[in-house]
Amino acid sequence: MFKNGLIGTLLFIIGINFCSAQSKEQLYVQRLSLLKSKVELIYHPEVKKHIDAYLANPEKTKEIISLSKTFFPMIERALNEKHLPTDLKYLAVALSELDPQLQISSGASGIWLMGYNIAKMYKIKVNSFVDERKDPQISSNTVAIHLKDLFSIYRQWPLTIAAYTASPVMLNKSIRMAGNSMNFWDVYPFIPEGTREAYPKFIAAAYICNYYKEHGLKNIPPTLISESDSVLVKKWLSLQQIENTLEIPIDHLRKLNPIFKKDIIPYTINGYYINIPKNKVKSFYLLKDSVYKPSSITEEYASLNVVANTAETLQTNLPQNISKNKATITTKHEELKPAFDKKRLYYTVKKGDILSDIADWYDVTPEEIKSWNKLKSTKIFSGQKLTVWVKQNKLSFYKRINTMTPSQKKRLKRR
Repeated sequence: MFKNGLIGTLLFIIGINFCSAQSKEQLYVQRLSLLKSKVELIYHPEVKKHIDAYLANPEKTKEIISLSKTFFPMIERALNEKHLPTDLKYLAVALSELDPQLQISSGASGIWLMGYNIAKMYKIKVNSFVDERKDPQISSNTVAIHLKDLFSIYRQWPLTIAAYTASPVMLNKSIRMAGNSMNFWDVYPFIPEGTREAYPKFIAAAYICNYYKEHGLKNIPPTLISESDSVLVKKWLSLQQIENTLEIPIDHLRKLNPIFKKDIIPYTINGYYINIPKNKVKSFYLLKDSVYKPSSITEEYASLNVVANTAETLQTNLPQNISKNKATITTKHEELKPAFDKKRLYYTVKKGDILSDIADWYDVTPEEIKSWNKLKSTKIFSGQKLTVWVKQNKLSFYKRINTMTPSQKKRLKRR
C-alpha cells in the first residue's frame, strides 16, 4: 500500500512538471506571436532550450541586456541604412552575447563573429595589430551589406542567417541533402553542427530581449561604454601608456577599443580614433606629451614598421593627377620599399593551440600561416610542424616561442 502511494505521488509530481513545461511552452509561443517582426520568429522546440538557457543564467542575461542598450542603436542605424529589418540585431546577441572582444577557435571575431573570408571580401582590416571585425560600428555596417547580399539569394531570413554562419556553400549542400527543401527546419539537421543553432538562438534572443522583465529581471542601465568619447591618435601608442598617464584601467581601455590586438595603437598617416572615458578627454589633450612619451614597446614596433607604413602611405594617398606619371611614382616608391627581411622558422603545435593564437605570437595572420603550410582550414593538430616567416631583426625572440610554456605564451598575447 505504501509502495502504491509512493508511485502515485511520483506520478502526480511528474504530471505537475509536465503541465508546467507545457504551460511554459504555450507562454513562449504566445509571446513570440505578439512580436511584430519582418523576420520569422516562429516557435520550435529547439528555441525553448535556448530561452531556458538565458533564464537559467540571469546574471549573464542582465549583462547582455545592459550591453544591448549601448550596441542596439548603432546596429539599428546600420540595418536601416540598408533597408533591412532592425530585428536582425538579435543575431549579434545570439552569436556573441554582444562581446566585441570575443574570438573563437575558427578565427571568427567580434559581436557578429565575422569570419576572415567575409572580412577579406569587404576589405575589413585584419593584421598583426588591428582587427576591425571587433569594431561594433564597422562590423555592423559590413554585416548589413553581407546579409542583404545573402537575402537576395535565399529570399527568406532563416536560411539567410544559416548562410551567414555556415557559408552559402555549406548551406547549399545542406539544402540538397534535405531533398532541396527551402524550409529551414527541414534543412536544420543537415547544417553543420557548429552553426545550425544560430537561427533558433536568434529567436530565443529576440524573446529574452523583449520579455526579460516578465521573468523578474530588472531594467538595467547602459554600461560605462556609452560614457566615452573619441580622440585621434596619429603616433605609436600603447594602452599601457594611456593607463599610466591618465589612470584609466587597461581592462576598461580594452573594452572601449577591442580592435587593437596587442594593446598597441599602430602608426598610420590618417591615425586611429580611440575611445576613452569622457571625463578624461580634456586631460588627454592637455597631457598629450606625457601620453605619447615613447616606451620600449612602442619604440620596438615603430622601428619595425615605419618604413613599410611610409611606403604604403605613398602608394595609397597619391593624387590621381600625379599617379599618371608611373615612372616617377615607381622610382619614389622603390626607394622607400624595404628589402625582404624575413626568416623561416618552424613551430611545433602543442595540445590546446589554435591557429589564431599562433599567428598572434609571431605577428602574422592566420591566412598567412594557412598559405605557407597549404592548409585548407584553421584546424591544426598536436605535433604538427608549421612553417612561419618572421622578421629577421626579431629572430632570436621568435625562436624562443617554440619552447615557451602555455602561461608564458598566454602573457605573450598581451605584451
